[in-house]
Amino acid sequence: MKLPYRLIKYRKHFVVVSGSLIGIVLLLLLFRNSILQWAIHKTEQKFEHKYHGRLSIQKSSFSGISTVVLNNIYVQSPQKDTLLNMAEVQAGIKVWPLLFGNIRLNSVFIDSVLLNVCKSKEKDNISFLLKQSKKAENTDSTTNYQSYNLGAFANRILETIFDIIPNRFEMYNSHINIQKDTVVLNSILDSVVFINEKFQGHMVSQERNIRSEYKITGNIYKNSRTLNFTVSPTNPKQEKSIPGLKSFFNLTIGFDTLNINLSQSSFKDNKLILQGKASVSNGLINHWRISPKNITVHRLEADFNFSVENSFLCLDSNSVFRLNKMFIKPYISFENVNNIKTMAININIPLMESQDFFESFPEGLFQNIEGIKTAGRLGYKMHFYFISKFADSVEFTCQMPKDKFKILAFGETPLNKINDEFLYTAYEKGIAVRSFMVGSSNPDYTPLSLISPFLQYAVMTSEDGNFMWHNGFNEEAFRKSIAENYKQGRFARGGSTISMQLVKNVFLTRNKTIARKIEEALIVWLIESNRIVSKERMLEVYLNIIEWGPGVYGIGEASRYYFNKKPSDLSLAESIYLAMIIPRPKWFKYNFDENGKLKEHTADYYRIIAGHLVKKEIISEEQKELLNNDIHISGKAKELILKPDSALHNLNPVNSDFIDDTD
Repeated sequence: MKLPYRLIKYRKHFVVVSGSLIGIVLLLLLFRNSILQWAIHKTEQKFEHKYHGRLSIQKSSFSGISTVVLNNIYVQSPQKDTLLNMAEVQAGIKVWPLLFGNIRLNSVFIDSVLLNVCKSKEKDNISFLLKQSKKAENTDSTTNYQSYNLGAFANRILETIFDIIPNRFEMYNSHINIQKDTVVLNSILDSVVFINEKFQGHMVSQERNIRSEYKITGNIYKNSRTLNFTVSPTNPKQEKSIPGLKSFFNLTIGFDTLNINLSQSSFKDNKLILQGKASVSNGLINHWRISPKNITVHRLEADFNFSVENSFLCLDSNSVFRLNKMFIKPYISFENVNNIKTMAININIPLMESQDFFESFPEGLFQNIEGIKTAGRLGYKMHFYFISKFADSVEFTCQMPKDKFKILAFGETPLNKINDEFLYTAYEKGIAVRSFMVGSSNPDYTPLSLISPFLQYAVMTSEDGNFMWHNGFNEEAFRKSIAENYKQGRFARGGSTISMQLVKNVFLTRNKTIARKIEEALIVWLIESNRIVSKERMLEVYLNIIEWGPGVYGIGEASRYYFNKKPSDLSLAESIYLAMIIPRPKWFKYNFDENGKLKEHTADYYRIIAGHLVKKEIISEEQKELLNNDIHISGKAKELILKPDSALHNLNPVNSDFIDDTD
């Protein structure tokens, strides 16, 4: 039977196309070594042109139909210092995707790798790559990254990672040497093997005479884009420290076991969602910015739900973190549209047994309250919302809900010690400079009743306008601090209350760490919320321990040092002056001109403080009108009031940002 013309035509096309493909394949097989040599030569030339270094593959060939074998590969810097040397690489390429222009690896075998990174004054074999990358990044900076969809971009990265992972991967005898200045890290990857969706690896590192070994096991499921892996030391007794962090960043992080599980990922409507779990057992962290001591976490778990879309990143409120016995529900989001940044943070710890609350804190984090005994229930709520374009409208609230909470016994430090006489030590730059008793045995100690009311109210107005009414925290002052610091791009205004300053000075070290700041807030809450110390006693101790000048501590010494007076005899003008110098007491002499008179700019401070004192009905409008900044320094301080030199003549140590203008 004769076939229809159309069918004959299609059959001819099929034969032609099939024949062409077969011909191409045959040509590729026939000339594949020549094509491979040409491709390698082009790659070597491109590397030299772009980085001015050298990439050399001394031997290349095909093994079988689709396996490329490369031998003696090395990378050199422009100064001919070898960065990378690989003895052998075998890569099995999937032929069918290659016909459509897609490179997919079926197998990879790597043997004997030496990566030798050095960056010091004498030798640098890595910067030539980094500088080129940075240059390329700057060249492309004209592109507005806001036009990119971050969700689609992140999804492409995730897809690429799972796509390029071969079905079989083996790497043996890899040595990594990293030297930065005089610090050296040596690591050996004995083996990394991935076969049939399972992988395992073994690493040995030598750092500062400390040997550590880690093993890693897990699974990668390419089709479902999920993975899980476990990292743990091979020797449980070895020092806990991830190699490299201590030497290069002065950071110690260690653990008995680390588990990561990416259980689900989905992409729809340009939104990438990642779900999974993570856990750490007996984790350890140490860094001077966090705490001077090792911080130990026995149990840390996380169920995370993370999403990326357009210019929006979010850790969803369905996420739950478990810190020992404490469950934390966070929500964190960040968005950047047309350079307008929006950030939201909500932290919620539901009411729980208060003893479990305190025992869940990592060991070594809060030394003063370790061992505290409590009853009742405690929780925590924090809300933060910030839009860079409307910085002054920042939202911040923080509270600790409680139910029948009470302290049964103090921990390492009795928080009520400031109710009685105690020894106080003053520090400068972390060094103890002076110790004295805070109480009646000290002749310079002055009870609140013998301190001029003008001074009391001037200090509270300047340092903490709501001291007598707040619960240890002035949220309005803190919000203003965030806004002002963001607008100025530096730390220009603090938000500490008198309660916080007192706790910092009496109970805590002078180490400026994250742990100290959190512990400061926690102790303030314990003292204020449980009425451990009265407001009057707190103000009295505060005025008797703070620095008022070089080596001058407490109002008893200060009133004599400046005015040869008792604290009870200080005038309104003298009181405002003493309040003015609290933020920078050692700078007091630069407030005066060559004639020993306060400079003109201090009149603004007097005017602002007096205005608040009138609002609070501490002084009358008539007293305000009669007030001026004409004071007479008659004490020992007079010897230091010298004519300022030209370098310091224009310095203005008075900063109205320190004034709390909340009533």
